[in-house]
Formats: sequence, C-alpha cells, structure tokens
Amino acid sequence: MVTPRYMNLEIRPALTDEDKKKCIDVRIKVFVYEQKCSLETQTDDEYDPISTHWLATCQIADTNERVPVGTIRLVPVKNDQQVARLGRLAVLPDARGLSVGKNLALTMLEGAKAQGIKSIVLDGQVDKRGFYEKVGFVVEDADKEPFIYYDKPHYQMWMRSIPKEKLI
Repeated sequence: MVTPRYMNLEIRPALTDEDKKKCIDVRIKVFVYEQKCSLETQTDDEYDPISTHWLATCQIADTNERVPVGTIRLVPVKNDQQVARLGRLAVLPDARGLSVGKNLALTMLEGAKAQGIKSIVLDGQVDKRGFYEKVGFVVEDADKEPFIYYDKPHYQMWMRSIPKEKLI
C-alpha cells in the first residue's frame, strides 16, 4: 500500500455526530488496532458526551479528498471548572511527522482558554513524554513514577498555567 501524501491540515471542533464518529474511528485505528487496547476503551466511555472534541483532516494529494487523520478531546474535571484533562490524542500512523499532534494539542489549549480553563492534566504514555514536554507539559516531582493504565505505562503530566499568548 502506498502511503497517501497529505496536505492542507485543518482542525475543527467535532460538533456533529458524523464528526464525533470520525474521531472515534481514528481512536479505534490507533488505540485498538495499533496499540491493542480493548474496543470498549474507545466506544464505551462516560467522558465522550461531556467532552469537547477536535477532528484533524487533511487532503490527499492528487485527489483532494479530505480524510480524518487525528483527534483530541478536552474533558472537564469534576468539582474544578479551571482544570480539564487532555485525552485521546490520536494521529494515524501515515500522518505522523506532519505536526498533526502538535497542532491538535495547541488547538485544544486555545479551546481550553476560551472555556476559562487555566490548567490541563493528562495521562501520557511513557514513550510520548518527549512529545508532551515539547508542547509545554511537565511531569511533576510527585508524579515521577509511571503507572499502568490500559496495560501501558503512563506519566501524569501538567500544564499548570496555559500561556496567555495565542499558541496557534
């Protein structure tokens, strides 16, 4: 199979049921098929209905067909309206290296600011730590030891203060 050449990244809020289904489809491809998590982790989730989702799409060169390539969600934290959780950041393998993940994270941070969120927490897979650090998240001293989540080691990471300047 030839890897499609992507161009013209677009990230938008997933407001329709169709767009939310596309987000779940990307998550299934990444977390279920690629990383071998259970299907239920992506389809039977109490946080999806209360989260803000974004969908990344690109055009395939030569056809101009626009296809989903990534997704991210912002989950409100109960009892604290100034903190939210970054979750389910997923980018299809053939779209990696195109800054899709970085742009999804920065778009989510802008959306969080617009909602009055001041801090973001995430549970990131250990091998993704460097990516999240480049975006501005840190592992705090109390969270230096990884923990197991869905059979994979993770770190809890924070951005205690979302930068006020425009990120994207």
